Amino acid sequence: MKVVESPSFQDIHGGTAARPEVRRRRPLPGGRAVFGGFLVAVAVVATVATQNAASGPPSTRYVVAAAALPAGRAIGPSDLTTRAIDLPQPMAQRSYRDPRPLVGRVLAATLAQGDLLQASALAQRGPIAGEREVSFSSDPARSLGQRVAPGDIVDLYATSGQGEGSATSLVVGSVRVIDRQARQGAAGFIYTVGLADVDDVESLVAAAAAGSLTVVRSTAAPQPARGGG
Repeated sequence: MKVVESPSFQDIHGGTAARPEVRRRRPLPGGRAVFGGFLVAVAVVATVATQNAASGPPSTRYVVAAAALPAGRAIGPSDLTTRAIDLPQPMAQRSYRDPRPLVGRVLAATLAQGDLLQASALAQRGPIAGEREVSFSSDPARSLGQRVAPGDIVDLYATSGQGEGSATSLVVGSVRVIDRQARQGAAGFIYTVGLADVDDVESLVAAAAAGSLTVVRSTAAPQPARGGG
């Protein structure tokens, strides 16, 4: 049997009936709060702008190869160009910004087009520890003219006798050119090379005193291993 209870008198007449809930509207933010929010927004925009500026395109230009350049090449005026690159500080210190002082330097390594030119890719100039500096002269026909530059590696040959009885022999090989000067009052050049072996110095001095030496540029040729022991 289903029993249905009737509502009580108090329920009908609202003696203890729950009153409807009235929600208050939240007040709008005051002027100070709005201004504070504006300052926060400005600070965020400024931070983002600073980050974007820091990560923008690089502005410092460094020297790169304008075309493929082989090892042993004396750098010409059109061989190099500049490109804007972001470099870490250690790498930037070994790189160049102005290509003009590099014209005439000899490459010790092959560069592809666009490769960054660093100090390690250039042949060393000037004497190094343990070397003796020796000078000799060579006629234009035997010295490759302007093609040999400081930093180049050369082989030096001497020819004795004439005609069928002549003989040519290697005096010293893989010699690094330190300097080259035009001879005053005569054609040809005076070369200064660095030699570490005293016997090589003696051989070169004797050959230079006997006659003109032939200079063979071998910068791009395979070089013998040095040192060891």
